[in-house]
Amino acid sequence: MKKQSNEYRLCTNDLKILETVSSLNKDNKYPLTELVYKILIGSEDQDVEEFKNLPTYKTLVSYPSKKVSRLVVMLIRYSFLERIYDEATNELYLKVAPKGEMELIKYHKKHKYKFTTKQVKKKPLYVTIEKN
Repeated sequence: MKKQSNEYRLCTNDLKILETVSSLNKDNKYPLTELVYKILIGSEDQDVEEFKNLPTYKTLVSYPSKKVSRLVVMLIRYSFLERIYDEATNELYLKVAPKGEMELIKYHKKHKYKFTTKQVKKKPLYVTIEKN
């Protein structure tokens, strides 16, 4: 977020987090920050398998979990995200606040809908060398 004269403007990474939570909320799924992080980095865990079709899957591959957590806290602090309590699990889950939904609507009116999925080139773990 960038501060400009008492007003906070969302950056693209904030919008990716909002889009991820919003996409899950539409299916009545309320994630923990950990799941949002795993979706954004493109984790291959079984927990994330069903969310590979989200537009934000694998769009923040270089971000550490601590940075994503800080962004989520900032979004909560400035009322773009809310936390809802589940008695069964005794946990606080994420939900997009009305202010966050309005920002997503504004973003989608100005920009194309799809976020860019990052491709990570994996370094080979071994190499075969022919001896002469």
